[in-house]
Formats: sequence, C-alpha cells, structure tokens
Amino acid sequence: MTGNAPEDTNKTTDTTGSDPFDFSKEKPSAESSDTYHIGKPYDPREQEDNARRNIAYVLIGLLCFLVVAILLLVAFKSIKLQEIKEFAVILGPIVTLVSAATGFYYGTKSNRR
Repeated sequence: MTGNAPEDTNKTTDTTGSDPFDFSKEKPSAESSDTYHIGKPYDPREQEDNARRNIAYVLIGLLCFLVVAILLLVAFKSIKLQEIKEFAVILGPIVTLVSAATGFYYGTKSNRR
C-alpha cells in the first residue's frame, strides 16, 4: 500500500433542480406543435373490410371445392350415395362458418350506410 486514499466516488449531486438535462419544466413552443399530415387520416375500417371479404371468399371457395369434390366422387363412382353422410362431419361446420362469415360481413357493411 502506498498510503493513497481511494478517490471519493460518492460525489454529492445537486438536488435543487439545476440539472441541465431536466426539461420537465419547459413549456412546448408553438413551433414544435406543428404537425404535417401526408395523405388522408388513418381509418382501419378499410383494412377490416378487406380482411372480412377475404375470409368470406376463402370460406365460400372451400365450401364450393368440397361440394364439387363430393359430386365428382359420386359421378365417377368412387363413393356410393350412402357414404355421402360421412361428409356431414366436414360439411356441417364449414357451412356454419360460411354463413357466419358472410352474415357478419354483409351485416357490418349495411350498418355503415
């Protein structure tokens, strides 16, 4: 040991509010409140309508695909008419989803007019 005292790292800080980085008491100037708008204001309804439309189209397409597939299977005698009731497990929920999605889409669209 050389006898040197360690430097004091606990320097006192000024608590009177004279911190040069304390901007909490400054008032905003009129120039800083100017905002610039480019284009029209954001309206989420357009994206919501697009999403509802796309969901309705996909579900209707899925239902049409399944009905056509079942009819083709029956036409080419890959399945018998008695076996069609097995497809009720698939068709029932899809018909419910399609009717709910299209009803919701057209219902919200008519409410806005």
